Amino acid sequence: MLFVPSEAPYHERKVTLLNGPHTVLSPVGYLSGLNTVKECCEDPEIGAFVRKVMYEELLPTLNLPEEELRKFAGDVLERFVNPFVKHFVTSIMLNSFPKFKTRDLPGLKTYLERKGELPKGIVLGLAAITTYYKGGKRGEDEIVVNDDEAIKKLLTDLWASGCCRTVAEGVLGAEFIWGENLNEIPGLTDLLKSFLCKIKNEGMRAAVQSIL
Repeated sequence: MLFVPSEAPYHERKVTLLNGPHTVLSPVGYLSGLNTVKECCEDPEIGAFVRKVMYEELLPTLNLPEEELRKFAGDVLERFVNPFVKHFVTSIMLNSFPKFKTRDLPGLKTYLERKGELPKGIVLGLAAITTYYKGGKRGEDEIVVNDDEAIKKLLTDLWASGCCRTVAEGVLGAEFIWGENLNEIPGLTDLLKSFLCKIKNEGMRAAVQSIL
């Protein structure tokens, strides 16, 4: 048993290293043709993306001993590939924007503050969420978006423009989602726009390959 002055860092560890990767791997994996968390983690490219986000981008933003964090991350990955748990990524994508705000945005900001650059995997995850919310089809499967009606309408209207920059600026500027204008984060609008265009023109896997 571990006695600590506060459980806050451990709650943050769970939200960041378990929930955070879930939120971004799900749309990236789904748009790459995968259906479960296990498939995502075992896929050579998407699995590498998941590990990049966990170990290189989110883990360094936490304030616990690195060895302890790496062990926890390893335990999380074991849980993700558990053959007895069929965790469909579409179930994780319910309310993706509010989840990203809670689980991944704090890490994005801390990473930028500590490293002086944006975490590309996390931003690509946001681009994947944004693309998923465009709707349409993946192969023969209809993409069904489940979220607040105002968020769904915003994304429908933005994608109707056909312009990736308009979509990026509109998503990041939606203060009713974020509580702030994320276009003010240096470089974020341009990076999100570039990933949206990459996914649109070349596909999700090509976007993943570009950051590995």
